[in-house]
Amino acid sequence: MFVLKLNEPKILDGSIGVISDFITEATFTIKKEGIKLVAMDPANISMVILNILPSAFIEYRVEDTVELTINLENLKNALKRVRGADSLTLTLEKNKLKLISSGKSKKRFFIPLLEREVKERKIPSLDFMATVEVDAKEFKDYVDDVSIAGDAVTFDAEKNVFSMSAGDAGSKVNVELTRGHDALVQIAAKDPVRSVYSVDYLKKIAKSSTLADSASLRFAKDYPLRLDFRALNKLQMSFILAPRIENK
Repeated sequence: MFVLKLNEPKILDGSIGVISDFITEATFTIKKEGIKLVAMDPANISMVILNILPSAFIEYRVEDTVELTINLENLKNALKRVRGADSLTLTLEKNKLKLISSGKSKKRFFIPLLEREVKERKIPSLDFMATVEVDAKEFKDYVDDVSIAGDAVTFDAEKNVFSMSAGDAGSKVNVELTRGHDALVQIAAKDPVRSVYSVDYLKKIAKSSTLADSASLRFAKDYPLRLDFRALNKLQMSFILAPRIENK
């Protein structure tokens, strides 16, 4: 049994909105340390990892660890009906997730739990060559910039410079950040590193910028990309994205 109360429904609404772009059903683990989800999209191109901390809630009571499998479209539709100024309480009632929105009125939404069909996913251990941290909202803007020129984006990192580029000899966009730039929080790359990723997936991932202050990018040559979006004392949304290997 659990009782979870939020004064910022956006934390849940925003994260579910992003996750639902990748998967249709999700299994959440609710335990005393927080809410966790690890899932893979059907194409096995991206992994989604969500951690919502107890400190994000004004009330967080969890007696025992609970796993809930839910249709995300149903959950997303219910969360859309919760106003930003309302408080939101989550609990269980008769094999359903119960959401109570309290504001000028009290609304109750009941979402049936599903049988878990997908096996538990393990987060892979990865060894990266470059780490770049940028302002989260600026990162979303950069992804939108490069998306006008192509469906693949090249990440380049070296000691003092990080860039994102897309396109060919015809239409091309390049975004470059140098150490000391306001949007570049930090960069660490001993040697030049380059890798290519899907713009479509990055556009979905970049929606997480509304929930976070910074975006951390870790990658290596022709290697998976890990992106971490953090909101201090509230949540972390992470993604592992397979590289796009371009034909030489």
